Amino acid sequence: MKRYQRTQITKPQHVGRRGLITPLAAIVLLVVMAGIALIVNRLWLDAATLEVTTCVETAVLAAGHELAADELLKEKPDYNKLMERAETSANRALKLNTVAGQHIGIQLTTGDNLLFGKTVPLAETGERRFLQTDHEPLSVQIKTDHTSRLNNPIAELLSEVTRTNLGSPGTQIEASLDNHVVGIRPFENVAVPAFPLAILKDDPTGKHTETWELQIVQKKGNDEYQFDPATGKVTRGTDGIPEIKLTGKPRRGEISDANMQILDFDSQFNSEVVVRQILSGLSKQDLKQYHGELLFDSQPVQIKCSPNIENDEQDAFKDMLGQCRICFLYDKINATPRSYNGIADCTKIVAGRIMDVQRLENQTCEIILQPGVITSRAVVLAKPKPTTDTENTSALNSKPSADDKKQSTNKYIYKLYLTQ
Repeated sequence: MKRYQRTQITKPQHVGRRGLITPLAAIVLLVVMAGIALIVNRLWLDAATLEVTTCVETAVLAAGHELAADELLKEKPDYNKLMERAETSANRALKLNTVAGQHIGIQLTTGDNLLFGKTVPLAETGERRFLQTDHEPLSVQIKTDHTSRLNNPIAELLSEVTRTNLGSPGTQIEASLDNHVVGIRPFENVAVPAFPLAILKDDPTGKHTETWELQIVQKKGNDEYQFDPATGKVTRGTDGIPEIKLTGKPRRGEISDANMQILDFDSQFNSEVVVRQILSGLSKQDLKQYHGELLFDSQPVQIKCSPNIENDEQDAFKDMLGQCRICFLYDKINATPRSYNGIADCTKIVAGRIMDVQRLENQTCEIILQPGVITSRAVVLAKPKPTTDTENTSALNSKPSADDKKQSTNKYIYKLYLTQ
């Protein structure tokens, strides 16, 4: 009888652990992938938030620009019309910008995520805060909390798991207008939107009736032209804003016969330089003899001037028809001996748009100019006066205080800047 020996086969220990290691590796891989996903989501959210902020800043500045319009110069400005234009302009700006390759995907609506108002100081600290009001609004605020996720699949997954809005960048941006303007200051690569043109402010002798004080401030000028902001065209018609007729020196005339002057901003009255300044504005280099800025907060600024408008300069003014630009006002002129030129005492800056240009029979240039409203970053604001506790108690009133009225304001020029 044969015996058979049983052989016992033993399994390696690692074979028995396979069922334990595989789930553990899967869990570790899941944790690592989730960590990477969170990092990617954080980076995406930071980049998208920056793009959203830039996009909304563009929109709020576009809206603020519409609030400073020629409508403010009329007897009874229609602020509802200005706010409607601001809403349209802000939405147009949003559509022209993208975030993460897509449009931001929100519609701005007045009273909802597009607010109009003013910035007023708090009674306790003096810190300025936004106050919503439709009474002469000078500030715009846009809120874009929890906008669409904009092509972020990681955020979609995390939001479904956590029931949160982790992938929804939002922001709140505010812009304000300030017309306590006392001068101009161009930047290195940003010119001031200004003509090298001075207008007679007033004439106590009565020789000139075509002065800024009589024709514009006292509204005795004709109202024969109108400007359409939608088309940018000048047409015949009335719009409630008077014009002033500017004339240079006639043939065989004197410098005092003119009520407008070409100012010498490092041009030496070279027509090529003057034309460039008419078309492009005043650069920092143009104002180097004035240390890069012109301030009219204390005393007149004396500037060389000429009453002669050359043909190339007249053509340049024609090319700028309808464009609103900063101009200068002068009180008096001191004629230069043995010359038709002189020195103008400039006392203030205003803004206006050219409505018509022509050459008269006596060879003088005639310009019809209508006052306008302009915004610019290259202007200098007056230093704010310190407020007292008594003044702060009325700060939340939407109407300007008596101290605000005492501070010099410029109804034609505003500085538009981000305040939040």
